Amino acid sequence: MIPRLLLALLTALLVLACQATPAVDGVTTAECPVCKHEGDLACLCVHIQPDTPSCACAGTTYYFCSDSCRTDFQEHPERYVGK
Repeated sequence: MIPRLLLALLTALLVLACQATPAVDGVTTAECPVCKHEGDLACLCVHIQPDTPSCACAGTTYYFCSDSCRTDFQEHPERYVGK
């Protein structure tokens, strides 16, 4: 079993790595807000491509790992966007 502190540290590192900034290889990444909310670390980091699912909400563009995450966000943005 992984100690909670180590798990928290690994999660924090993954989040910092996916803050919509260019990666070393030139690929821009972002966090899927739905997966972040659900704690799905496997899909959290999204490589932004021209066909990456996205939508704008309150002047911010959000990127998603799938069309289903985008649809869920569009139906319930209050779950994923801070008030």
